[in-house]
Amino acid sequence: KPVTSDVAAVNKATTLLQDYLESQGVSCIVEDLDGRKILYASTLPGKEQDFLLNAHLDVVPATDDMFIPRVEGNRLYGRGAFDDLSNAVCIARLLCKFNGKASVSAIFSTDEEVGGDTTKVMMERGYSCRKMAIVLDGPGKQLAIAQKGILIMKLIAKSKGGHASEPWNFDNPIEKLLNAYKRLRDQWQQPSADNQWQNTMAPCIIEGGSAQNQIPDEASMTLNFRITNEADREKIIAQVKELCGLEIELGRHCEPVVSDENSPLLQKMLKIMRKHFSEDKVNFIRMNGATDARHMVGLGVPIAITSVVGDGCHASVEWVDLNSIEEYLLILEEVISSI
Repeated sequence: KPVTSDVAAVNKATTLLQDYLESQGVSCIVEDLDGRKILYASTLPGKEQDFLLNAHLDVVPATDDMFIPRVEGNRLYGRGAFDDLSNAVCIARLLCKFNGKASVSAIFSTDEEVGGDTTKVMMERGYSCRKMAIVLDGPGKQLAIAQKGILIMKLIAKSKGGHASEPWNFDNPIEKLLNAYKRLRDQWQQPSADNQWQNTMAPCIIEGGSAQNQIPDEASMTLNFRITNEADREKIIAQVKELCGLEIELGRHCEPVVSDENSPLLQKMLKIMRKHFSEDKVNFIRMNGATDARHMVGLGVPIAITSVVGDGCHASVEWVDLNSIEEYLLILEEVISSI
């Protein structure tokens, strides 16, 4: 049950995979970040290989029954089946296949669901690649070449609270907060479902008050922005400060990822995927969500984001198509062999 917050459980999953890979002769290095293990495996010695793959071993919380996998037809149901343990299995099998025969490595991160600092620190410690990075944590039967960046911001309204029976005596921070958000929302250009590759804003947490008959001293709202251009980050911060006039606390931030779709390596991978899936619906896409690719921008190589086929990510009906693990293994074999 490798839920991100349970470091001992995630470390146990990491050791399980390490033991398997080493039993197959694959070279492994285990790094540590504040007690959290990070597994690096490679087909040849060294921190830099031609290809760097990535999947994460941590999962979001679930009920106990979701950690008992069940198979129905070609589908395996359970927490992590799609996000992201089947992708980790696919990469592990690829490493065994190419061990000693090609230049391939993989980082199995262990905190992707809360920001992916384990991948970030691996980049800082010199793990890299020469040709291409492939993140298996995205859309099945599609090839994502871009993902939005993240900007978390908290709006904080403060005042002096008191008894709710005399609201005229107080500058209610909840009202200040709601009025400030309305000014911001009225000026924000939210994209449509048909034109999604634009900046978005979503309020995610509202906090304030502890008693039904008391006006609080403070109220806050946490906003989640997804941005397509890193240069927009400071513009958004300035816009929020100007329109809201409240105290602002900046939270987690990561850059957008954008690879050139004209890259010969990405074009080759798209062609191979289209051949294996026998359909012209496989296309380059841009993702609204974020993956550990956010920490690989500095590698200076094309970054491809895709995944085995499944659905129900973070939901109670999470599943993976077991046949797609075999399909992606063949796809990755051909990509590595032909580039």
